[in-house]
Amino acid sequence: MSKVVSIGESGNVATLLSFRSPTKANDQLVRELNALGSVDIRVLDVSCSKLADALAAKANIEAYMTPHRPEKVRQLFSRWKYLFQRPYETSMDECSERVDIMIESLMEIPADCIMHIYNMSIKTFRILPPYSDVYGLVKPELERRKYYLDRFDYFIDQLQK
Repeated sequence: MSKVVSIGESGNVATLLSFRSPTKANDQLVRELNALGSVDIRVLDVSCSKLADALAAKANIEAYMTPHRPEKVRQLFSRWKYLFQRPYETSMDECSERVDIMIESLMEIPADCIMHIYNMSIKTFRILPPYSDVYGLVKPELERRKYYLDRFDYFIDQLQK
């Protein structure tokens, strides 16, 4: 019996949202990947010697990269127009445009990261934040997942030769 938690296509978002934070999700991801026979991950040191394990690891990482439903992202972040104070000398129309642009950018971010951004932004910011500050709330965790995905893409390419 495999120690890897199977995340079904319909349950990716629900599974991601069950974690308290993206950091906890990454910790679980690493445990699942290390449970594969030939995979060994120690922080950023990643190794894999079997193609089947590399393919399974990539599928698992992709499950952890599942974005939230677009309508849910739009619903959550459209509230920002009213939750935050407008930046100095900014009209409500400009704030609305900024929020709409941020929503488009957030559509591709994993579901757990979206909820973390939403929950932390309300506690962290008083004025409508720039996108770089919003992305900064999940950057280390998201970049770590992207790094693992890139590494396993590399392993798959190398092991197929």
